[in-house]
Amino acid sequence: MKILIRSTRLSGEPIPGSGETLQAADCLEVVELMRGQTPFTASRAPRDYMTEVLSGIEGGPTQPLPEDAAAAAAEFLTRLARHGLIEFLPDDKASDPWPERFLEALETVRLSGRTNMLDHLEVTRLTAEMGYPEVAEWLTGHRREYAAFVLDGTRPLGKNFGGKEDPAPCADK
Repeated sequence: MKILIRSTRLSGEPIPGSGETLQAADCLEVVELMRGQTPFTASRAPRDYMTEVLSGIEGGPTQPLPEDAAAAAAEFLTRLARHGLIEFLPDDKASDPWPERFLEALETVRLSGRTNMLDHLEVTRLTAEMGYPEVAEWLTGHRREYAAFVLDGTRPLGKNFGGKEDPAPCADK
């Protein structure tokens, strides 16, 4: 499954056209990825994390989540989608999820010596400036996959980041 987590204004209002894409095998794995994005939430139990996030969004005590962890994760994501904070996206079908000239573009940026390759935003800007707009566009929505490539040398895994072909469905509709 694939979702877009919207960036928000200080007021908590989602910013249209913004955000980060996450991919995982199922709803519970998406929640795990979300929870691990900051050191402030990474150590919390998944249920505590979901309850805290929902109470902040929905204001105070909220309707309890189902007892089953997978059902709770699906309900959590559905409620976030109702508030416009996430969007469910179609899974990519491509066997090679990055653009054709990805490696060429990154090597061009690296050889230029103009930035540290860990600086995602600057690498994205430079790929566009150096004539690789399709790579810059891909980098904009795939920060996690880029980080995995730079840090581990690993290639993003097929249809979803978890590498599984048929994730459990989770939709807000």
